[in-house]
Amino acid sequence: MEQIVACKSLVATFKDEKMMLDGPHEVNFDIKKGKNFHISIEQLGIRKITVTSDEDVSVFDLDALFLSIERLLMLLDGTFIPLSKIQLSESDMENEDILHSYEEQLIERRLSYFSSADFCNYSNDKMMQFDSVITADLFYKWEKLLDELDVVHQMYLYSVSNSGITVDVKCAFLVELAEPLIEIVKEHTNLFSSLFPGERGTTLRNCLEALIDKFGTDIFENELSNNYDEFLSTMVNSRVRIMHIKRKQKGLHFTGNESVLYSSKISLLYRRTLFELLGINENHYKDNLKKCVSELNIWNNVLNDFLIKLSKVASEKGHN
Repeated sequence: MEQIVACKSLVATFKDEKMMLDGPHEVNFDIKKGKNFHISIEQLGIRKITVTSDEDVSVFDLDALFLSIERLLMLLDGTFIPLSKIQLSESDMENEDILHSYEEQLIERRLSYFSSADFCNYSNDKMMQFDSVITADLFYKWEKLLDELDVVHQMYLYSVSNSGITVDVKCAFLVELAEPLIEIVKEHTNLFSSLFPGERGTTLRNCLEALIDKFGTDIFENELSNNYDEFLSTMVNSRVRIMHIKRKQKGLHFTGNESVLYSSKISLLYRRTLFELLGINENHYKDNLKKCVSELNIWNNVLNDFLIKLSKVASEKGHN
């Protein structure tokens, strides 16, 4: 039977080599998960997350709690800040050498999605400061929501990670998330009562349209006013192109740069939907969201070229 290594403190330090993290920002709160834990998040140039307990607990329990906090911060930031080191300390049972070996093990077992894709950027994608919204109550809501989402959130994180998956595949997976998002929103609200993802009569297109109309009108404002039907078709076609054999593929789909643009926009839609489910007031992120969308809309002129392409397709269909 494997020995349980335990201690009272885990400290994780994060540093972005390309920029200094803003601050000072700090939040402290206590939670109860069988035992009592104290959480501290500090940021000024670097970020530090500290998880402590009044008594020795498994290092893996400390790590699991730390990872939940890290995923919540990613939802606010739009990217994972690179982890610099993990320190375990304050053990009544283990010596420093044992704790050090487990520090290395915790880093080695981190999943690959903790390295975000290049199109995720802290300075552009951050929706709010963590100290303006994170409380014990919000964290409890987050843990419950994570449990309900299960593999869905994992799929989201891999789709915005620095994995070897090509961006068109990532975009297709993000498009696919519209169906489980409808399901989770239905569980928590009175919205989308007429939609039943996975059943006949409710298509992926229906789910995309409903989500955008409710949570994404500011994210997809230009698309809504420029051949919106063709845009929705392109989103679905981009998913079909990846998920089906060639003879099933048809119509316009996203190119490489378009896949980057819409991976970013769908990621914003996903995050905003979860903000609503967590009860985070729009005032905390409305201005930053508008700024982010504005920057995406002018990036490399991709949106403008894409809308011209949509117009041509719509015009050709109108003449047939």
